[in-house]
Amino acid sequence: MSSYGFLHTVFLFFLYSFLGWCVEVAYAAITTRRLVNRGFLNGPVCPIYGCGMTVMIFLLGRFSIPMPGAADPWYVRLIAVFFGGMVITTLTELVGGYLLYKLFHTRWWDYSAYRFNLGGFICPQFSLLWGIGSVILMLFVHPLLNGSSAHIPRQVLLGVDLTVGLLFAADLAASVVQAVGLGRQLARIDDVRAGLRRVSDALTGVIGTGAMTVDTLLDEQKLQLTLGAMEGRDNAAELGGQLRDLADKAREVRRASVQMSRQKFFGTGRLLRAFPDMVPDRREAMVALRAALSRAASAARQAVSDNVQDWKDGLRKDR
Repeated sequence: MSSYGFLHTVFLFFLYSFLGWCVEVAYAAITTRRLVNRGFLNGPVCPIYGCGMTVMIFLLGRFSIPMPGAADPWYVRLIAVFFGGMVITTLTELVGGYLLYKLFHTRWWDYSAYRFNLGGFICPQFSLLWGIGSVILMLFVHPLLNGSSAHIPRQVLLGVDLTVGLLFAADLAASVVQAVGLGRQLARIDDVRAGLRRVSDALTGVIGTGAMTVDTLLDEQKLQLTLGAMEGRDNAAELGGQLRDLADKAREVRRASVQMSRQKFFGTGRLLRAFPDMVPDRREAMVALRAALSRAASAARQAVSDNVQDWKDGLRKDR
């Protein structure tokens, strides 16, 4: 491959990554009626689409843009692209999903509800859709984009590839940090939940009740009442120290959850919006986190509503 051919391939990788992102956003908008950045990265790219298309161009390019002298009938091209594209995109989705799972212990998309799925990473229903999409892209879209971009000057291609590549690398690094941060938040939630179970069991033996919840930990008055009820009991000092430590951890989890609820376009909170069906190994912690984010968002909306009402009341008084 010539240097120009390499630069052109990199350009097409980024182009199809962007088009794939557009497809994901459009699909989410149709199914959920919400505009959400559906990529792992913060920017408008889905690299898994770019990877799949790059492999298809390399392996199936002759069917997309027949070589001079080729005599492949249209139906041969269609069948080859459909089945070849279906296999390539399905394998790309499987490998990409499996690698992300191994890196972050999370299934970022989950096809477990579909019959004959493989590990929740792939399923035949979507494989058929990928096959149809491959036909549309390789036989209709790619010839147009490839022909239009083939005449871009080499220096322009080099500048575009370098600029987008640097932005892509920076975005990838930031997104990995955010995904790791999500894992840490889930681990903190699990830590609080496990500690809460241990303390509740101990409280049953000390003061005859195990009714200790996260809300109790976060409510200073309720926490002090619980600590007061323990005074003079066996192991009160040790158990009280555990309660205070657990309360500090719960407050930190709540602060982080409130911060994540505000991250609509960047950060760990955006990842949760981008992948509403993600399935981490810490499933119970994810349920608790999403509930905390929902409560934080509701509290923020209520605060805005109260402020607007106060402003209206102030206007009425001024009149």
